[in-house]
Amino acid sequence: MGQFSWLDCITKKQIVDNRWRDVYVLVPKEFGGGHIVEHCYDGYGNFGGHDIYDLVAAWNREYLSKHPEHVFPAAQKRKEWLEQYHKDHPEYQEHVELTVAENKWYPAYADLTKTREEVVEYMKENNCGYFPEWRTIGIEIACYEEDNSALPFPIKITHDPNAVYEECGISPYDPDQGWESYDDEDEDEL
Repeated sequence: MGQFSWLDCITKKQIVDNRWRDVYVLVPKEFGGGHIVEHCYDGYGNFGGHDIYDLVAAWNREYLSKHPEHVFPAAQKRKEWLEQYHKDHPEYQEHVELTVAENKWYPAYADLTKTREEVVEYMKENNCGYFPEWRTIGIEIACYEEDNSALPFPIKITHDPNAVYEECGISPYDPDQGWESYDDEDEDEL
């Protein structure tokens, strides 16, 4: 199983899993600003008692409820690839949720009068995926780097305690999935 792992939104260096080093999830000013500190990131999206995917689902809920046409860039790429693949393999069928409104959980999520608990209950009752949890929505809207960057409130994580959400770019995904990697300069120091 892979890890949920990112690069620092400022330095673009790894946020290494299971290493004692403070890391900060930046919080948009609309949601209180500042940051959430984690002393040893576990690799599963937990920062300072918060699930990063719970947060991104909450931060973007109002926007996505008003924009059912919001397209997931990763889904667009997948759809384009499938169209080409289908030419040689016409028997292969796969549905791609291109817009946020195409997700089965969307009607409950977009209803801002519903609590998280009510949205999750809707997900369970309507068989919305393998894991009908609030964090599942966050994963589906922000798991791919291009989808995360297309959100008004994407994930931003850093080692800099003075960083401000609005002044930073997104945290790119770590191709090494949080497992410590070394560049040639680092290896020379070993």
